[in-house]
Amino acid sequence: MSESLFDRLKARGEEVFGQISAQLMSNPQFMKAMEHALRGKQKLDEAAGRALKQMNIPTRSEFKRALARIETLEEQLAALKEEPKSARRARGSRPKASKAEGKASSAPAKETPAAE
Repeated sequence: MSESLFDRLKARGEEVFGQISAQLMSNPQFMKAMEHALRGKQKLDEAAGRALKQMNIPTRSEFKRALARIETLEEQLAALKEEPKSARRARGSRPKASKAEGKASSAPAKETPAAE
């Protein structure tokens, strides 16, 4: 089966692209410019991260981590909703706090004067 015109053009384009890439990579000035560009991008990314932090806006990784945690909690909640009430009571029953523990935890904390 013969190659279509598109396939031949694609192959020729890839060949030319490979030649140009090889020439650029062997050019020290181009490589130096690429290094500077990458350093500039890194500085820009760091500055953007600092600006987002100052504005109390989560970064992409913080947002993804929070989203993953929310999805996990939603799955756990859905599993609990599907579970019969009797099984939840048997599995989740906790001993109630004694009266002394309840009073101790509900008592207001004493404030200490701040050192001036």
